[in-house]
Amino acid sequence: MSQTLFTNANLVLDGFSDLQRGFNVLVSDGRIVKISKAIAADGATVVDVGGRTLMPGLIDAHAHITGLSLTPKNIANPAADIAIASANYLRNCLMDGYTTIREAGGAGHATARLLAERQIIGPRLYYSGRALTQTGGGADFRTPDEETDPCGHVGPFSVMSVITDGTDAVRKAAREELRRGATQIKLFASGGVVFPAEGHATRYEFTPEELRAAVEEAAARGTYVMAHVYTDEGVRRCLEAGVRSIEHANFVSEETVAMMAEHRAFYVPTFISLVQRVESADHEHLPPTIVGNLKRTIERGRQVYGWARKHKVPIGFGTDLWGPEAQKSQLREFEMRRDLDTSADILRSATAVNAELLMEKGMLGVIAEGAHADLLVVDGDPLANLDVLLDPRRHLKLIMKAGEIYKNELV
Repeated sequence: MSQTLFTNANLVLDGFSDLQRGFNVLVSDGRIVKISKAIAADGATVVDVGGRTLMPGLIDAHAHITGLSLTPKNIANPAADIAIASANYLRNCLMDGYTTIREAGGAGHATARLLAERQIIGPRLYYSGRALTQTGGGADFRTPDEETDPCGHVGPFSVMSVITDGTDAVRKAAREELRRGATQIKLFASGGVVFPAEGHATRYEFTPEELRAAVEEAAARGTYVMAHVYTDEGVRRCLEAGVRSIEHANFVSEETVAMMAEHRAFYVPTFISLVQRVESADHEHLPPTIVGNLKRTIERGRQVYGWARKHKVPIGFGTDLWGPEAQKSQLREFEMRRDLDTSADILRSATAVNAELLMEKGMLGVIAEGAHADLLVVDGDPLANLDVLLDPRRHLKLIMKAGEIYKNELV
């Protein structure tokens, strides 16, 4: 039985807006087993936190590990390149303090198996497999000249999405991803704003019957649907179909935000991916019309965030960044939210709220007896100043996932 005893720690505890000081935490076989001012544990490995902060590991509820650039198409990139990029993303993600991620389209069973077998290191992985999209939908990345379906087991395109039309086809596609081990289903329920396209962005995608089919198949296996959806009508249709996790939602009305609360849905804004696209516009040769649209999308998202707080919608924490290069900005999502919310609530979004979204309430994202021992030691107080999380090389002193230490600068 492997035991680790953290002593002299100031804790980030769910439900408190300031640090709880002077605690000891005992970890045994990957779980937190005791939290107290004084703990006797003969034979345990003692880690003196030295009055620093002991907090839950971070959770990113909207990640994409298979991208090789700011475009999700991965054109002409061999599978080996995608695998290496994924491994790099996961390792760097863990070293930044993310001990859990929910992958929103691209990762699959093979990556999860490599993590389980410890052939690669990274966070806990909740993966969607291939995202479901309709013909001409938000994740149908074909150009107008491409007639064949690039998502149906053809080339590297298929890592991101699968094109499916009709209620029966949607059921089959959802069942296939769940058969492969997907922990939730991802679908595209409206067009996007990030990637230039020849076609017009849609107000909504999939019929109500198609949406309900995906939700029913997920529910039959005890899980849920997360939906890429920016528009007001698209969000309403998702909520009426029973979609649990609403991603982005930058162009919804306050009435629709109130509807999220009524349906007990989670709202996952993703600001940094939009900001990063604006910052890289010259390098990526984005036209001014796209850049202007991105800036409007960011500002509308900030307004929606305020409505979500007002109506007490659970706000998750996601980044929507593509691949290892973009991953370098993953922690900047904290920076994007600093003037929108309190430090305590932003941190809670990235821990306890995301854990509940992942159907892991009380098991992830908290320091509590019985929870998984996914823990960070931080030099500084993130509840008072989120900036300490933005520089992990300087401030992040220890990383533990499932009771195993991956970084320790306290010794």
